[in-house]
Amino acid sequence: MSQHTTTEISPKERSRRRKIYAVNIVSILVILSAITWGIVEFFHLNESVYTEDAQVDAHINPVSAKVSGYIKEIKFREHQIVHKGDTLVVLDNEEYKIQVENALATLADARAGHDVVQTEVQIANNSLNIADANIEELKTRLNNAEVNYKRFQALMDKDAIAVYQYEQVKTEYESLLAKYKSLQAQKTNSNLSSVETQKRTAINQASIMRAQAALDLARLNLSYSVVIAPYDGVLGRVPVEEGQLIQAGQQLFAIVRDQQKWITANYTERQLKEISIGKDVQITVDAMPNRVFQGKISAISEATGSKYASIPVDNSTGNFIKVQQRIPVRIEFSKQNNAKDLEKLLVGMNVVVKAI
Repeated sequence: MSQHTTTEISPKERSRRRKIYAVNIVSILVILSAITWGIVEFFHLNESVYTEDAQVDAHINPVSAKVSGYIKEIKFREHQIVHKGDTLVVLDNEEYKIQVENALATLADARAGHDVVQTEVQIANNSLNIADANIEELKTRLNNAEVNYKRFQALMDKDAIAVYQYEQVKTEYESLLAKYKSLQAQKTNSNLSSVETQKRTAINQASIMRAQAALDLARLNLSYSVVIAPYDGVLGRVPVEEGQLIQAGQQLFAIVRDQQKWITANYTERQLKEISIGKDVQITVDAMPNRVFQGKISAISEATGSKYASIPVDNSTGNFIKVQQRIPVRIEFSKQNNAKDLEKLLVGMNVVVKAI
């Protein structure tokens, strides 16, 4: 004969267990909801137009030396605010001063040569004027002599005069004719000399222009021995030292032009369908977590970021692995942002961009 022992559960105990069961179920649901919310918020799954791949941008312009030389003096410090026209670097300019003096001497020599040529031109013109006057005078005498010669020749044909009288008139005519031809030849030579002198004037004028250009270049190079700030901004690092030899075209430093700042945000290909020019965005900066900036999309790149790389990715050979590309988007800060807060933004700071 078997005996079965049955334990009775009281209604009170049953109610308590039900409550515990319900609390556990609710707790599990709350925990799952919290985990889901955390995942969604952390990975921004509920925000299709969101990116952390964004930075503050501004114009960073290199300042290079236009002439070579040894650095004589550096007149600024790293990260110093400068204004357009401020002297930044002074190069040793003794060589450039000598080049200016040499160019001045060359120009003076060319101008002196010009004065000599102008004197020669005046002499040639005077010679032409004198030759013209002599020819005109002799031409009148020659015409008279020719008339006498023809008249005496007619009389000679009639035996109306003596032979010596005819010969005397003939000799005078031929002498004047020869002298006239000689003066004509002299005038031709004077004309050629005048033309040659005019050519020398043009050549000398070209020499003056070359000398003036050389002087202008020498003075320009001398002015380049002083490197000035081309615009307002903040200087970056200074990789040069006093006494260092620099070459023409060598970069000395960079200036950050902080008058205008913008955001460069890189969106994935799938996000691009939600991006359009003019769309409003909110910007938060890692360094200023309590500040929210307003912005507007102003431009979308026509190429992915990888296409702008120094060595673009080429998938035409080897194994292909699909990598989602990112497209740079430019975002301008809206006018309602606090100007002092914008001044605190530094180029390269990481930001988070959310579309509104």
